[in-house]
Parts: sequence; structure tokens; C-alpha cells
Amino acid sequence: MQKYANQLLFGLLLIVTIYILFLFIADNQLQLEGDASIGVTLGMFQWGLLPALVATQTVVLFFRCVTWTYWMRVIGAHDKISLFDSLVLFIASFTMVVSPGKAAEVLKSVLLKTKTGIPIARSVPVVLAERIIDGLAVIIIMAGTLWIAGDLLNLGSYGDVDYGALSRFITYTSLAVIVGGLIVVQIRPLAYFFLELLGKLPLLRRLQEPLTTFYESSREIFRLRHVIPMAGVGLGVYLPSALTLILVLAGFGVEITWAVCLQATFIVGVTSAIGALSFVPNGAGITEVSTVGMLLAFVAPADPAITPAVAAAASLLQGFFHKWFRVLVGLIVAIVFRKRLFSDAFKAEVEALSHQPAH
Repeated sequence: MQKYANQLLFGLLLIVTIYILFLFIADNQLQLEGDASIGVTLGMFQWGLLPALVATQTVVLFFRCVTWTYWMRVIGAHDKISLFDSLVLFIASFTMVVSPGKAAEVLKSVLLKTKTGIPIARSVPVVLAERIIDGLAVIIIMAGTLWIAGDLLNLGSYGDVDYGALSRFITYTSLAVIVGGLIVVQIRPLAYFFLELLGKLPLLRRLQEPLTTFYESSREIFRLRHVIPMAGVGLGVYLPSALTLILVLAGFGVEITWAVCLQATFIVGVTSAIGALSFVPNGAGITEVSTVGMLLAFVAPADPAITPAVAAAASLLQGFFHKWFRVLVGLIVAIVFRKRLFSDAFKAEVEALSHQPAH
């Protein structure tokens, strides 16, 4: 248990440190440029938009809960746990993203095992599926935005680098890699060739059975009949987050045009991908810095309302609602239902999991 507690504590300290550095560096740079501080700029925000911002993230939570409930049916857990307990478990698990690389998310599978008896190796692919479906939804949004927007995105170029062409290459290549990976998972003879090979290795043969369970669960989860509808639900997660950025920009006096809507959608997609690939807990600081850069590069040239201070303040507000709002909700749920979630059985499973490498 201590191992995962340390991961969460380290992640939390890292997050706090990153944001302190972000604010310190950004405010010093803004002073050098003669711009207002981030605190002053946040005070200029139209806080009457707060209910709308909360509403967008409530929609996000709804779609995430729909996805979780669907996966529970796929792995056969839905009839072993009440819907209420399932959603409490899922929402409380949002706090686990603060661990580096989201490593502590395996605890979600441990919690599920204590409630349903479903083996950890069978439910871990659900955690993986959530990440992959998120990535697929982001890529679909980016590809769709690039296709719809055309030159309206105004990605521009620098020197010999055409950022529009580069963005298209990254988006379409990533889409091809994910689709290719989903196809490879379905090639059962290939998987069993490596699993049987693993069973012949003295030091690793004990992993054959759990990895076989993991593979069979993954193969079922990543069938097209599951991936396609869940990717559609994934759009319901990220499009409201794009709307969040649009509302944030409106709150700072930015004129909301069709071009700004497309640019905001593209920015949310790109920064979400960058944050996920960074392995920094929940993309802390990484997505904010990326958002600032893209707002200044793509949106600011057409709207003088977007100063560096506004870009920095907008990135912090977007980051809070897009990334940290659900963590805050999860923390509240985890505290309220701590006795229901963190039973002695859960602690025993975590201890067993922590000591597995020693066997």
C-alpha cells in the first residue's frame, strides 16, 4: 500500500512544484513585457460563465461514466457490482491520475477485484482501453478539424517548416499506428506464439497465465464492435472540453468566430496528446505551456484581446476544468465513500500486489 501512496504523494508534490514554477516564470516574463500579471488577468475574467464551465465538465463526466459502464459489461463485471458502487469506484479513481505515468491506476483494477472477484489481469485492459480510446477520439477530432477547417486554422510556417503539413502528418500517422495496433491485437496465432514461448522460459513462465488472461481480455475489448461506439462516446468527452476553451476565451473578451472554434478544438486535441505523452502526472504544466504557445501562434494574430497574460490565464483555467475538475470531484467522492472503497480486503490485495516482484 505504501508503494502506491508514495507514488501519489510524489505525483502531487511534482504537480504543485510545476505550477509554482509556471506561475513564477510566467509572471516574471509578463513583467518584462510590460503585461499584467496572471492574477490580475484572472480577475478580469467574466466569472458569470462559471456555471457553463462546470456544465461542460459535467457532460464530460457523464460520457466517461457511460464508457466505464460499457466496459464493465464487456468484461462481465456489471452483474457482480451495483451501478452505484461501480460509479463510486470509477469516479474516485480519477485521483489516481496524479501518479507519474498514471501508474497508480492499476489500483482501479484492485478495487474492482475486491468488489467483483474479477481477476486484475482481466480488468487492467479496461484501463488501457480508456487511454487508447481517449487517444483515438483526440486524433479523430484533430483529423476532422484539419479536414473541415482547411486554411482557417492558420497554422502557418517557420522557415522551411510548414506546420500545417507537419500537423497533418503527425495526426494521420498516429491514426494509422493506433488502427494498426488494434488490428495486430486481433491476430490470435501471433499472440499465442509469444505466450507459448514465454511459457518455456524458466524465470518468466509464471507470467504466462496472467498474460494470457490479459491478452484474451484485450482482444475482446479491442474488437471493432466495441472500439467504434466507444470512440464515438470519446468524442463526447473531448468536444465539451473544446467548448470549455471557447468559453474561457469568450470570458476574456475574445471574439468567438467559426475560425476560433476550430482553432480551440484543434488546440485541445494537440495539447491533450502532448500531455498524455509527457508522462508528467495529468500533463501538469505541459498542456498549459502548449496551450499558451498555440494561442499566441494561431489565435492571437487575428485578435488583439489575446495578450501573453490572457493566453497564460486562459491556459490555467482551461487546464483546471479539462484536467483537474474531475480529480477534485474524484477526491470528494473518495473521501465521502472511503470506508466503502478502501476495505481490509482492498488493503490486503494491494499489499499482495506490491510484493509480487519479490516472489
